[in-house]
Amino acid sequence: MPAVDRLGMPLVTSGQFAYVYKLNSDEGSLAVRCFRGYLKDRDERYRAIQNNLRKHVLPFLSDVTYASEGILVEGQRFPILFMKWIEGPTLDLYLEQVVGRREVMLRLMQDWVHLVTALRKAGIAHGDLQHGNVIVERGNVRLVDHDGMFTPEMEGWISSELGHQHYQHPRRDERVFNARLDNFSALVIYLSLMSLAEKPGLWANYHDENLLFSRSDFVDPESSSLFAEIKELGPEHRRLAEVLEEASRKDPSDTPFLNDLVSVTSSLPSWMTAPFTVEPQTKTREVIAPEDSSNGRGNRWKPWKPRVPASRLPWTTPSSSYQTIFSGPATDPSLAAKAPAGSIPGMIRPPLPPKVVQRDPDKILLNTGHFAREFLRRTFLWWYWGIYLCLKFIGLDFLYAILLAVTCLVIGSLAYGLVRAMDLARNASKPLTANPLQLGMAAVRPAPPPPQIKTVLPHPAPVSVTATEPIIGNSRLSIYHLNHCSWAEKISPRNRIGFTSAAAALANGYKPCKVCSP
Repeated sequence: MPAVDRLGMPLVTSGQFAYVYKLNSDEGSLAVRCFRGYLKDRDERYRAIQNNLRKHVLPFLSDVTYASEGILVEGQRFPILFMKWIEGPTLDLYLEQVVGRREVMLRLMQDWVHLVTALRKAGIAHGDLQHGNVIVERGNVRLVDHDGMFTPEMEGWISSELGHQHYQHPRRDERVFNARLDNFSALVIYLSLMSLAEKPGLWANYHDENLLFSRSDFVDPESSSLFAEIKELGPEHRRLAEVLEEASRKDPSDTPFLNDLVSVTSSLPSWMTAPFTVEPQTKTREVIAPEDSSNGRGNRWKPWKPRVPASRLPWTTPSSSYQTIFSGPATDPSLAAKAPAGSIPGMIRPPLPPKVVQRDPDKILLNTGHFAREFLRRTFLWWYWGIYLCLKFIGLDFLYAILLAVTCLVIGSLAYGLVRAMDLARNASKPLTANPLQLGMAAVRPAPPPPQIKTVLPHPAPVSVTATEPIIGNSRLSIYHLNHCSWAEKISPRNRIGFTSAAAALANGYKPCKVCSP
């Protein structure tokens, strides 16, 4: 997944030749370079760089992988380059917080000499040594941006870039492209670190889009105030400053190697030469997504599901004296006994779902066609399985297989529709005393006059009609229960009906439950 900012947009760094994106994964982060323009020999250059870095394993250079068709944009393939993402501040941001700490500066100087020496032994030149391409990762120096790198396979080629002007020889051009390409910029950075270790105040006076030196210092060293200040710091500073001055006047390839000018030995104790482990605080626009503690796969989309089934949602009991926004019209308990079976007063029913299709139970032929079409829509994919079975096992021709499969499905659908239509007509012939939401019911027929209570209860037993909680009825069995009864919870939504009181249930021909004794 790409690293993003607070607006949810991918983080991108724009350079001279490419856009760099950061991709995060469980295995670590990658830097992906998408090139801005066309370079005719890009494939050859990056394949030579890739092969050389795999041949010479250098800890301060990340292995790169070049994919000539790595990204697809509007149907066209383009190359990308990806490598391990190096986390840490650039050299200038690092120095802002460690300048003044002599032991850290001396450690950086030694690491820099080791880095330049390793490049020389491998016959490699980075081509653009400057503060933006030097990352300090947990106190260790790393190099990024391999666009202008030289390898032995590129002998005789021209340079694809000229590097940062405040670090490169003033006479460098595209024809200067060899293993001595980094000599000048390596000396510039080393002398800058050495001078800051001795006089940290130089940072505030000369740092801008550079460390200390600028192009004007190399063009005219005699009038440079920085060269004059560095020469006053000590004999070693004066010697290296004079070497840099002399190199500015000569051909770029005549600049000596850094490890021929300085020694890498140190008399400092081991605790001073260890990497500076305190990471300086740097600003970043990246928004770190919270980790999913349940598993290591991150957050995944899950379909929404209601926490409470619709059948278990609480019902609002209408008041007998006033009406609220949650209840129907106020009802008088005395009217419950006079209300016809199935009438609204005295009953609580869930609201009708939107767009309920009501069908006439007497129209069996029309209902058969409706249910048959519904069955076909739900079992459309079975057509393919039917054709496959006919072709595979029966051995019919393709057209005969289609005809047989379609015929079987049509006959099965009509049979299913007829059964549903007959069931709808049979249920409609029963007295409707409860829920009019039964599947397929189109019209609620008026129920016959309610039987007398003495007929429902031939043996008048003392029945309590003073229950204060809602009464739940089972329209299939014509039995009513208290709301907390275990049998009430087992009633399906289509057979569930509510009453305001036991008297209302008795008036509609319902019998009391023998378990909860309402």
